[in-house]
Amino acid sequence: MLITHRRDPRRPARGVTLIELLITLVVLAVSLSLAAPTFTQQIANYRVRSASASIVDGLNFARAEAARRNTPVTFTLDASGPGWKAQQGNATLQSRAGGETPGVSATSGNGELALTFTPTGQVDTSAARLTTVTLASAVPRTDGRRIDIFGGGLIRVCDPTLTAADDPRRC
Repeated sequence: MLITHRRDPRRPARGVTLIELLITLVVLAVSLSLAAPTFTQQIANYRVRSASASIVDGLNFARAEAARRNTPVTFTLDASGPGWKAQQGNATLQSRAGGETPGVSATSGNGELALTFTPTGQVDTSAARLTTVTLASAVPRTDGRRIDIFGGGLIRVCDPTLTAADDPRRC
């Protein structure tokens, strides 16, 4: 006795046809190609924010170490990017490499790359010093950041593209 299995015509077939699969792949490819520039901008914005947070952390570390050690501590921004180091004399206390945030540039507003925190946590204003750091990305239409360092030791991060007078993030 030969038993054959036949599909019940009243029951729909299960699975996906080749045409349905190809249409799904085409729709997915078009969606990804449209979203790629947005992803690139988001990653670039994240890198700029990450670099600014790293520099602010380094500045706060240098200020805290100057007060804790009761001795001057120098913060130096790398000339090649958003890297930095905090030093007491010739000894490096902490540093970050600029390569941790690729595609981000950090420039000094006045050309100076270093500042020294005194044991009171204030900035030594007796010589030329780093006062402003501007961070930007090579990716078009990304957000930038500016870090202002004031003589009293206050460090402020702002967005130079914002212009609304009531926005606390504007410079």
